[in-house]
Amino acid sequence: MSEASIDTEVTPVKVGDAVRIVTENYEERDGLVVAVHGVNWDADFKPLINVVYVSSDPAKHDPYGQQIERMSSVNHYNQTTLMPKRGRYWRNI
Repeated sequence: MSEASIDTEVTPVKVGDAVRIVTENYEERDGLVVAVHGVNWDADFKPLINVVYVSSDPAKHDPYGQQIERMSSVNHYNQTTLMPKRGRYWRNI
């Protein structure tokens, strides 16, 4: 996916919505929103979210299945423009 196409669709999310995340290790994962910090969406501000996702680490497997991991206070992709390499962000699916 090109960076331009990621940047164009920004819709507000709520608890229970699916999002695409990029972890601090630059892995893309599907996530589930568990908290939204802020409600004032506009062109310059996208609230931070908390998200859970299924771990890709094979060591994090137990009798219940693959374990989940959490990320807190995750920025939207559009809020990461000044990062040298964009990581640890969410975007709409």
